[in-house]
Order: sequence, then structure tokens, then C-alpha cells
Amino acid sequence: MILKDSFYRIHSLNFTENVLEAQVSIDPKHAIFDGHFPGNPVTPGVVQLEMVKEILGTHFNRPIQLKTLANSKFLAVLNPENTADATFKMTIAEQEDQSLKVSGQISTSEGICLKFSGIYQ
Repeated sequence: MILKDSFYRIHSLNFTENVLEAQVSIDPKHAIFDGHFPGNPVTPGVVQLEMVKEILGTHFNRPIQLKTLANSKFLAVLNPENTADATFKMTIAEQEDQSLKVSGQISTSEGICLKFSGIYQ
């Protein structure tokens, strides 16, 4: 995991009835924001998707890879200076081939930042 415990920290991770929910905080001073963008940090979309993958890997205690991203819709800027805390909520269905069909969202107190669905293995 390349971002966990440096770019973000997981404060809680709960799995109930095929729904995984993680409460995380993002470090607004992380080097990623030096170039994206100075004075107005914006969490890159690829970083948000990496966080999803790492949270899944943490829960399942194994390396997880994105196989297919069916859709992703970025609805708002995830700016950790405005709100460093985010909620990841994912519905997970285990498939016969051991892959995971995942749909979910990332939200902050300001609203939903990302909606996505895909297949992970």
C-alpha cells in the first residue's frame, strides 16, 4: 500500500451486510498537493481510486487490484484543507471467480465527491 498511513489514515473500518464503510483523514500537507495544486489542494482522481483499492485490501487482508472500472463520476473536489475527513462507503458482492463487484462513493461533510463501480481481484 503506497498511500495508507502517509497520505491518509483509516480511523474506522466496518463491514456489515456486504457494506464496507471506512472513515479516513487525508493529510493536506502531503507532497502530492505540491503539484496538485499549490495553495488549493485537490485530491487527484487516480489517488481517490487508489485509496478505494487500498481500503479494500486492508479489509480483505490481501493485495487487491482493479480489474475493470465500469464507471466513475467525480461530483465534487476533495480538498483536504476544507475537510480532511472522508467517508468511503462500498457495497461488495463476491463473485464465483473470487473477484469483487464493488460500487460505492466517497463523501465529506460537503457532499459526495466520487461515485464508482468496478470489478476488483
